[in-house]
Amino acid sequence: MSDTTRVHKEKRGESAFGSRLTATISITLVLLLFAIMITMGLFAHDLSKKTRESIHITVVLNDAVKPQDVQKLQKQLEKASWAKAVNYIDKESALNELTKELGYSPSELLGYNPLPATFEVNLTPEAANMTKIKELEKELTAYKGVKEVTYQENLIEVVNKNILSITKVLLLVAALLTLISFVLIRNTVRLIIYAKRHQIHTMCLVGAKYSYIRRPFVNRNVVSGFVSGLLATGLYYLSVMGLDKVFPGISDLVDLQTIVLVFVIIEALGITISAVSTVSAVNHFLRMSDDEMYRV
Repeated sequence: MSDTTRVHKEKRGESAFGSRLTATISITLVLLLFAIMITMGLFAHDLSKKTRESIHITVVLNDAVKPQDVQKLQKQLEKASWAKAVNYIDKESALNELTKELGYSPSELLGYNPLPATFEVNLTPEAANMTKIKELEKELTAYKGVKEVTYQENLIEVVNKNILSITKVLLLVAALLTLISFVLIRNTVRLIIYAKRHQIHTMCLVGAKYSYIRRPFVNRNVVSGFVSGLLATGLYYLSVMGLDKVFPGISDLVDLQTIVLVFVIIEALGITISAVSTVSAVNHFLRMSDDEMYRV
């Protein structure tokens, strides 16, 4: 082998390594953005879940309701799939609480306890919407001893509307990020394959199948996607630790389960997007004619 040939091979090797390193860094940064987006989505889901669970309805009982009817209703409420928590407040407890807030007892002025016994029922996230609450209102008012069912309709509608808006924004950002990452990774992979376009064309001329030509490119870039996922997860973890020093408590929100979930999703995205992008990029050169191949 001549010195000139050796030099050319070394330059091609350095160029290929540089292109692959650039591709790995690009994919890593895109996956890091995905990791941040996933974390924001998890935070938003957890916040919406806790907010929905704070929504409750109040089941107001008649003054003449019998103790056995109260116990029967309590058991039915506690077994209900739509009830997150059930709290019974008797007349005396309600009066004592109101007396603490007002500084005097209403019963002293009226001569009797005007407050009814109630059940405070926290709803599950799935049941915390007006359609379901209206159904529950009709169902509960039919129970013996129930006077009425009250709830803050305006608050419930505002909460659900805001949660829906946040969900739409996150889905839109995720879709845009997916599109941008696909285009970026596809273009980066095309730069790597560009140097071997004549080799691909030669293989087509000798009758090699498209799947055979694509396989080594896909395998190499899948490995790059996997490595990029590891690097992105590492940078993500370091970012969380760094932010925790500036904003104490961040690391408490991002627990081990969240990090593992982010790692699995990021690895799956890195491998999938790299594979799909590589297939798309290779197909671009496979479909080229002889004239197009030598013009690019």
